Amino acid sequence: MTAARAQGQGEKRFAVILGATSIVGRHLARRLADGGFEGWCVSRRADPPPWEPPPGFRWRDLTEDTLASAPAPSTWLSLIPIPALPALVAGGVRQGERLIALSTSSARFKVASSDPEERRLVEAVRRAEEEVRKACEERAAAWTVFRPTLVYDPGHDRNVTMIATVVRRFGVFPIVWPGLGGRQPIHADDVAQAMTAALGAPGARNRLLDLPGGETLTYREMVRAVFRSLGKRPILIYLPLGLARLAFRAWRAATGAEYSAASLERMNASLTLDPGPVRDVLGITCRPFRPEFPAPPDPGEPSRRAADESGG
Repeated sequence: MTAARAQGQGEKRFAVILGATSIVGRHLARRLADGGFEGWCVSRRADPPPWEPPPGFRWRDLTEDTLASAPAPSTWLSLIPIPALPALVAGGVRQGERLIALSTSSARFKVASSDPEERRLVEAVRRAEEEVRKACEERAAAWTVFRPTLVYDPGHDRNVTMIATVVRRFGVFPIVWPGLGGRQPIHADDVAQAMTAALGAPGARNRLLDLPGGETLTYREMVRAVFRSLGKRPILIYLPLGLARLAFRAWRAATGAEYSAASLERMNASLTLDPGPVRDVLGITCRPFRPEFPAPPDPGEPSRRAADESGG
């Protein structure tokens, strides 16, 4: 029975969202609630909750007791880094239940990374994907694992929002020449759409599916789109790779950013996937890249709030 049919018959199904503080979490909870689900938004870091759950959902701490006490049958939706998922599958998913999980397209794109830590991550991701498959098969539980491309949610993600932050602060953005690597950014709500659509799609059962965004563009076109969304004329500074690495090291030392220098090389690597399989299986269309960023906070707002709270 699809979520829509369950809603139409006045029934409620139970969903457990693991890692609900992810940028996909609030979109996924809303779509599940609209589809006739109730359930839990589960996280290790939800105090205070980052957003108000929709009707029928509530926050729960991620513990063994929480997983074991989920009503049967439950639908499990995982947004946590997939290397942590196999142990949670073993502690929660039961026979006949359903698991929809996110992995990462890094499993495909970072195999030959110049950063050994990224290569270790790829190995962990691929190993976890296989362990999730085996754990679900042992429990006769259907599974679907998605590998999304660059996931964004303006104001909430790390990558696209970082570009916007630099543009707002400096009015320019540096790019490794020529910046022609292919990109397919996917909005967090489109990821949530795919996960909920998979629940009613027989062809998505027991499959690993690539999940690209609705538009293919070059890295520099993506950056220019961010400029335009902020109402600014695009000004790109093109750097040779060697100089970009030096600047990157200085920036990382000054800011404590955790980005890998290998990300510079990928500005000219094609990180694109075939949208055909997931479109054919799910019958969905993802939006083109048109980010809309929230207005930056008013610098004077915190001091005014503090004055209000102190009676000043």
